[in-house]
Amino acid sequence: MIKPLKPLNIIYLISSWLSISMIFIIGEVVIRFGVFSSIVIVCAFMLAFCSSFLLQKLTKSPAFAIKKQSIAGRIIWAVRILEVYVLHLFVSGLIFHSLFQINIYISVFSTAAIFLILASFLPNKKKCKQMVKDAKFTIISGLAIILPTYIYLQKGLESLYHNLLYYQPQVLNHDAESLRLLWLIAFFIFFAKLLWQGDVIVKYTNPSFKKGISKLLIAVFIFSTFLLAFATMNVVAITQNLEYSHANELFILLIKKLSPSLMFKMFCFIVYVGTLILLIDTLPQKVGERKSKTPFVLLLIAALMTVTVFAHYSLLFIYTFFGLLIGILVMAATATEVIRNIMSRK
Repeated sequence: MIKPLKPLNIIYLISSWLSISMIFIIGEVVIRFGVFSSIVIVCAFMLAFCSSFLLQKLTKSPAFAIKKQSIAGRIIWAVRILEVYVLHLFVSGLIFHSLFQINIYISVFSTAAIFLILASFLPNKKKCKQMVKDAKFTIISGLAIILPTYIYLQKGLESLYHNLLYYQPQVLNHDAESLRLLWLIAFFIFFAKLLWQGDVIVKYTNPSFKKGISKLLIAVFIFSTFLLAFATMNVVAITQNLEYSHANELFILLIKKLSPSLMFKMFCFIVYVGTLILLIDTLPQKVGERKSKTPFVLLLIAALMTVTVFAHYSLLFIYTFFGLLIGILVMAATATEVIRNIMSRK
């Protein structure tokens, strides 16, 4: 007797989209492009999700499903893992720098060492992997719920709008050309990453298409809500006229200004634990793959890249660079599969 397909947990899909670095990246977008930029990003994500899902579901062509074990698939996977490592080693450097004024080399390589130790002792069990994903979702969703409420209780909405209107008017005004370019880049990056993840997303519509669509729409709504929540916090940071040495430090300095010392340290600890959990989440689930040295080689490369770019570039630049690179690779791999299928039919 054939067993019915077990419904997939939507938390794992949302968890695959979420990251600690997202808090800082969306904040930098607001600082650079104004308050409307967060809405532009959310619209780009929603349209990219709908486009990639319809492309995979309606065409039902294997050409749009990139083979993960192919050469192109392995290259894209390596670049994706490298992106995650660099972004979150970067975040760990920000936390150590803001909290203890520790050198970037020490903070990045110590985080890499802690990750290697945890990876060595972590059980190779599916249940453990699920616990890591649950912990990751819990931490990020908790920050998305608690932090905006806490910050807005400290700074009233009326005084916030007054400060923006009279002291930071450029944040309320927007340049249509800049927002259009932001939308195009965000759409391309989201579309390519969702297309790469397409085979997993389509599985959520099995065995029931209606229930699957409902779950996917809820996932998109929750992720979009998190983006907007983290974006609003950085609007508050702009009004505080904080002195910072790095663009991505502004949000951390806002928490430091509004919080007692103990609460600020607790916040930094939670964010740092979140970065470690996210790094652990990148480890392969299969025992054979876990023994591979590839993730650890990528970690070393990522650590060297992070200490090199930390003083010169921001998280938004790094995310855009890797996102465009992944997007080009995904589109090239998809085009190759389409051409190969067409040639095989002749």
